[in-house]
Amino acid sequence: MVKRKLGVNLLVLIFLSLPVLIFAQDVSIKTPINSLAFGSCNRTDLNPEIWDEIADKNPEAWVWLGDIVYTDDKSMDDLAEKYLIQKSLSAYKKLIKNTKVFGIWDDHDFGDNDAGSSFSKKKESRKLLFDFLNLPKDHPAQKREGAYQSYCFGLGSQKICLYLLDVRYFKEDYESDPSPRQRYKKNKGLLLGKSQWDWLENELKNNDAVVNLFAGGIQLISSEHPYEKWSNFPLAQKRFFDLLSQYKIKTPLYLSGDRHIAEVSAISLESGYCLYDVTSSGLTHSYNSLKDEANSFRISPLMTMLNFGMFTLDWKNRLLKLKILDKNGIAQFTQNIIID
Repeated sequence: MVKRKLGVNLLVLIFLSLPVLIFAQDVSIKTPINSLAFGSCNRTDLNPEIWDEIADKNPEAWVWLGDIVYTDDKSMDDLAEKYLIQKSLSAYKKLIKNTKVFGIWDDHDFGDNDAGSSFSKKKESRKLLFDFLNLPKDHPAQKREGAYQSYCFGLGSQKICLYLLDVRYFKEDYESDPSPRQRYKKNKGLLLGKSQWDWLENELKNNDAVVNLFAGGIQLISSEHPYEKWSNFPLAQKRFFDLLSQYKIKTPLYLSGDRHIAEVSAISLESGYCLYDVTSSGLTHSYNSLKDEANSFRISPLMTMLNFGMFTLDWKNRLLKLKILDKNGIAQFTQNIIID
């Protein structure tokens, strides 16, 4: 459990039917997890068949990577209605009956395409997101700006931490790039905002997990495509890499969505650890006409079918198994990762 400075009140509550300890900006669940599934880009007006496969896999945790639903015309009424449709889906109800659900937004469930800090309805949108996720009213995230959250599971050699990063609420506005090869010019902004960066560094400098999952809508590593990505904010991207190296964060994996494709990218950090960016998108619609796309960091095939991702953890053999699965639950890519 992460230690906090004196004066911070310890709150104890029942969270998702498990004993949970909540500190100022962290939730620690003592029970370890052995499986976690994730995905993004889910339209409520399209065929939801993939949810039957996800529910049948019965993961212990599910992580939304953004675009949980797609709102129209910046309408909060429409957003609320679509969250309700998703919650009413029989396969989703089956999933959440036995699965802990966590999530962060991207642009379409934030409220506007590629939107950021200047979006006028971001506070209303955040409330709808937290309501959909059934976030407790006394959860620390309720008391700060933005939607970022952190969770840790298990103790000691079986401890995993999950950091849900908000790449919307504080994101500086883009400036269009006239080049046909890029949609936006490079931006010197913070992307995450000062308060979120401070929170994240405080979390990481106290981190003792053996597996660390970071989740945010846009891709972290891939840099050559013209769409939204961390490399549009090169100072923020470098800062994130530097923090992982500085605090020697073990087994770091970043989970991303947004792109309507699936792929896995990887880079080596100065700490000696390999950082993976696992993109899983989309659940109901994908870029199936895409034949190729430049990504010099890709270590998997470029996958354009409907998909979701899943981790299983073999604690005895210290192995994390990553899979990208299609709508029939069949693995299209598998990567084994040694747990330090």
